Amino acid sequence: MPPVDPNADLLPHEIAGPVWYLPYPLPVMIAAALVLLLLVAAAVWALVRWRQRKARRILTAREKALAALAMAQARAAEAAPYEFSIEVCDVLRAYLGSEHHLPATTQTSYEFLKTARSSAVFSAERLAGLARFLDKADAIKFARAEASGADNAELAGLAGDLVKEEVPHAVAA
Repeated sequence: MPPVDPNADLLPHEIAGPVWYLPYPLPVMIAAALVLLLLVAAAVWALVRWRQRKARRILTAREKALAALAMAQARAAEAAPYEFSIEVCDVLRAYLGSEHHLPATTQTSYEFLKTARSSAVFSAERLAGLARFLDKADAIKFARAEASGADNAELAGLAGDLVKEEVPHAVAA
């Protein structure tokens, strides 16, 4: 029996060079991975934004007015009465205009009270509160009546009461 050569299975004609085991060149695969990563990041960002937007509830006119009046009430003691009365009056008139479709922002106090009396939105008690609010606000705004922080707080309280008071659905219709 002839001697067995231990290197017989490694003959030079059988040795092959390195085999490329990746389907595409390495720079192409890196670029594709980066594009895929950017797409995943954009999808996650869009999903988070969509959920945040969906979770954010749109405030009603009443909630907006109450928030604005609460902020005004917090600084009623140190606010200048003239500017404060304008701000509170604007909040109340904007609320009444948007919530009850009344021309509160385009009419004088006298004209608005006349409109409010003919409207089914106001009960007698609520109408008296509106008249008191408008008289006090007009006295501060136009007659430059002396006012203090307590007057500011009272004005904001009157406006808050008018916004908080529920209108019966049968009356509003």
